[in-house]
Amino acid sequence: MRSIFKAFALTAGMISAVLTTQAQNGNKIAGKVVRTGEQPMEFATVTLLKAGDSSLVKGAIADINGKYEFEQVKQGKYLIAAAAVGMNKTYSKPFEMGTGAINIPVLAMEAASKNLKAIDVTARKPFIEQKADKMVVNVENSITAAGGSAMEVLEKSPTINVDKDGKISMKGKSGVVIMIDGKPTNMSSQDVTEMLKSMPSSNVEQIELIANPSAKFDAAGNAGIINLKLKKNKNYGTNGSLNLGAAYGIRGRANGGLNLNHRNEKMNLFGSYNYSHREQQQNLSVLRTMTNEGRYQVFDQNNISENKSNYHAGKVGMDYFVSKNHTIGVMADLSSWTGKSPSDAVTKIGNGHIIDSILHTATPDQSKWQRGAYNLNYRGILDSTGKELNIDLDYARNTNKQSSSIFAITRDGADKGILGSDTSRNNRPSTIEIKTAKIDYVHPLKGGAKLEAGAKVSFVTTDNDAQFDSLRTGNWIRDERRSNHFIYKENVNAAYINYSQQFKSLHVQVGLRGEQTHISGDSRFTKNQEAKVLKNDSSYINLFPSAALTYQLDKNNSLGLTYSRRIQRPDYEELNPFEGYLDRYTREAGNPNLRPQYSNNFELTHTFKDFLITSFGYSHTKDMMTRILEAAVDPATGDTSAIIYRYQNVAKADNFNLNVSVPIPVTKWWTSFTTLSFSYNSYETVVDKNNVKLSSGGFMGRTQQTFTLAKNTSAEATFTYLSPQVMQEGLFKMKSLYGLDLGVQQKVLKGKGTLKLSVTDVFRTNYFRGSFDNAGRTTALVSKWDAQQVRIAFNYRFGNSNVKAARSRETGLEAEQNRVKGGN
Repeated sequence: MRSIFKAFALTAGMISAVLTTQAQNGNKIAGKVVRTGEQPMEFATVTLLKAGDSSLVKGAIADINGKYEFEQVKQGKYLIAAAAVGMNKTYSKPFEMGTGAINIPVLAMEAASKNLKAIDVTARKPFIEQKADKMVVNVENSITAAGGSAMEVLEKSPTINVDKDGKISMKGKSGVVIMIDGKPTNMSSQDVTEMLKSMPSSNVEQIELIANPSAKFDAAGNAGIINLKLKKNKNYGTNGSLNLGAAYGIRGRANGGLNLNHRNEKMNLFGSYNYSHREQQQNLSVLRTMTNEGRYQVFDQNNISENKSNYHAGKVGMDYFVSKNHTIGVMADLSSWTGKSPSDAVTKIGNGHIIDSILHTATPDQSKWQRGAYNLNYRGILDSTGKELNIDLDYARNTNKQSSSIFAITRDGADKGILGSDTSRNNRPSTIEIKTAKIDYVHPLKGGAKLEAGAKVSFVTTDNDAQFDSLRTGNWIRDERRSNHFIYKENVNAAYINYSQQFKSLHVQVGLRGEQTHISGDSRFTKNQEAKVLKNDSSYINLFPSAALTYQLDKNNSLGLTYSRRIQRPDYEELNPFEGYLDRYTREAGNPNLRPQYSNNFELTHTFKDFLITSFGYSHTKDMMTRILEAAVDPATGDTSAIIYRYQNVAKADNFNLNVSVPIPVTKWWTSFTTLSFSYNSYETVVDKNNVKLSSGGFMGRTQQTFTLAKNTSAEATFTYLSPQVMQEGLFKMKSLYGLDLGVQQKVLKGKGTLKLSVTDVFRTNYFRGSFDNAGRTTALVSKWDAQQVRIAFNYRFGNSNVKAARSRETGLEAEQNRVKGGN
């Protein structure tokens, strides 16, 4: 903890120095920017221009109250300009600066409006917005997402696909970094999936899709970053919102949430609580065929699992406004999840014509994870030119207690006589601690240029102790072949520099990030009564360049070109060699020799009238990480009929993708938004000492049609189609899947409440089918879940509707927390 205390001391010193060195002298210009209704226009860009030729003199950012200042202004004639996203640019009348101070009359900004095909489109946000560095999905405008989960919202986002295991890919590439309000999730990929499934969609306001992040962001994430921005209350006073939802498919689920915000001149307090109860049934069919020692074998498995979970999440924080330009904040984010997943499997074993034996396996599984993330931050605007300093100190702790048992009975082909039985149990407690400190600095330059620089240090320690016992003659005996104690430590030191400038019609951004990584992994186990420790220590340095060019061809067309080199480090549990048993013939395990994957990513984007968005991307990945099925040997019996689902490095992978987004206002009461994604993927690797080369094209289309039925009533229909293709996760050849969702929305209680009713997967067509072939072994999967649901959701907003939102912070834990594994 000494390093954290030093960082806190350094932060306090820096904040003190900044606050005591601000210039207070010279000629001063002050004013305020507001929007319609006299609401302050927070963080508007304000520029001081020469009255004669409108050339730039100084720039500033309005504070949370819409106020701005220019200090040490020379005598002369000037005017003020104010600009903000989604608002029309506003100018003051010309004025003359003498000596002393001048107060400029309030500048009122109006929402921007566009006229397309004689249809007046005003300040209402579209479902999709394309910005210079990202695509933004405004979730509130989707009716069919209401009453669902954050994961189901992601599934409806352009270029996003969620596979059968909950793995998220963007533009055909996996390795996506998931952030929430610019902050980490602090859990394993499997636990992130459960959290997103449990999080009510009513709590999500926007989803940001960042395909090629700049050098300012951690280099982790082969496919880029997905940032979920949660709703916040938007001027002094108190307000809040209440969200309730329920759904029923094969099983039922319910969720609720409360958000509160209070702001005065010196302080903003915010907090939220969300609860979710989910019940879900999943059916998995696995058909395996192989030739084993000259004998053709067929394993036909059918598995039914009943999943029940309860999710609690609470967040509380405070921003203290030391002055109009300096803010100190603290935040705590706590959550817990408990779940039970009992499953029953029946596996028929034979030669395809005769069943020799039937394996019955019951695997009651339960898990409980708890996480806490704590943040201390400082944000300062250092002068009127826009110099900015941000400091974040973070600590996170994640614990996971997972246990399961395996009760297996093998009967004869008639499913009567008992041929054998096996009973075992395991406990897999894990603890993960993350400590980070980071600093970011923004320095405006002449000519509209900007320089950004920063540094970050992180320390991670994981402790995973898997204990496996077998029942022998009525006694529990520790199984040393399966038990394993895995300890992993990692330190990453990083620094970056980023430069951007606008040259008339061309905007340029270039950056470079350097990361130094030290890792140490110890796998401790006992074999033949002899304790052993397997070490995997390494250290490496990497450079990650990035660049982005945006060129305005004319008033209707613009081109963008981006490049970034990125790294995807293994999740902590993916390095753990512990083998988990699904049944006697099916296992899953990590790989202590797993290497990070590196990718070079390019994307060209064309935008027509801020309306039609087309992008083409290419990515080359070395040592791509994924789980692949391979042959396994039972350590007790020597049986070679088993398979193991193990994390491996794929030698190389190439991805080409073409994406088109088309919003169309068909009539005054009917709007349409359609996204089309075409991809081509190829993979080369070695599995079971056999060369594997796979390639395929793929297509994903999604169209959302929204209808205004009356003043307060609207309806929505969404259709999604995913073509046959080779999945990056597991290299499965998947078959097509598709689904139709329908919904209707009614505003109630004088517009403060919203009631939504929807039906998802109307025709029960949204389920996974796929296969993997290698060296005479074929595995075919069919996975079905209760995708068809009837949902109802209610939202009510109360209090002062003009309270501004709490600041959205990006803490220092993004990359580390997205790699945290529990005891899965």
